[in-house]
Amino acid sequence: MAGCRSHNLLAAARDLGYKTPAVAGGVSANSGLRGKLSKRCREKGLALYLPPLSLCGDNGAMIASQGYCEYCAGNLAGLGWNAVASLPIDLVG
Repeated sequence: MAGCRSHNLLAAARDLGYKTPAVAGGVSANSGLRGKLSKRCREKGLALYLPPLSLCGDNGAMIASQGYCEYCAGNLAGLGWNAVASLPIDLVG
């Protein structure tokens, strides 16, 4: 699977003309993926941005935990709501 991800990333970088692909989020903590991408980028003369491992955690569990707390408190959203990352927390509900 890591081979497929690295191929897709490098193909997208090539097609879009990017010289410094970046990988972030939980998947960027995968040591196999980090190693393969680093090697393939060196071979292709590309720089690669990988954040420090301390910043690569997957926060899905934290989001799910907060969602459960909101559900238990009766804070429910309608099915017509959409995600707005910049929405102030005090406007929710």
